[in-house]
Amino acid sequence: MATQIEHELEEVEGARAGEREAFDRLARHYRTLLLAMAFLRTSDREEAEDLVQEVLARAWEKLPALEQPGAFAGWLQRIMRNACCNWSRGRQHQPLSLEDCQPTSQPALDPPAVMLARERQWVLRAALLALAPDNRLALLMHLWGEYSYEEIGRLLDVPVSTVDGRIYRAKQQLRRILREQDTDLLNEPRRKWGEKGRKS
Repeated sequence: MATQIEHELEEVEGARAGEREAFDRLARHYRTLLLAMAFLRTSDREEAEDLVQEVLARAWEKLPALEQPGAFAGWLQRIMRNACCNWSRGRQHQPLSLEDCQPTSQPALDPPAVMLARERQWVLRAALLALAPDNRLALLMHLWGEYSYEEIGRLLDVPVSTVDGRIYRAKQQLRRILREQDTDLLNEPRRKWGEKGRKS
């Protein structure tokens, strides 16, 4: 873990000095964490992706002013939290349009496979939104970004045992909500969903 932290400090120092490749490596590492944080607020994958792009652009611009390289992860998360707050304020003042109340396409014209895929995504989205926020964040980091439990614990500043419990509870709740029929949507074989303590 110390080696990983030291390596990250070197990357941050390089990025602060203007090395774009170093920043891109940091961005790839933290992208899933930022995406999961944004999804918690927006409940929409595309909106979350837009926020991540905005935050990374802002971080690259402001990085030279970061005085403590070791604080990079927390600093990046603060930028995301601020971006999410700004997004929420913007949504509160945005009037609901007629298009917001209607489907974006005509189901009758969609091929059955497209309709089924869209329906499955809505089912998964609703199931994820039913999870407790802390559990959902840990699960999304693990599944979307393949972070280890140790990495999640370090990034969220919680013990590995807490990460283990959050992911286990999230999986169990999703199994109940989805009635064990759509666990493949999360890109993990069904056999893994009964396991507790998977660290890799």
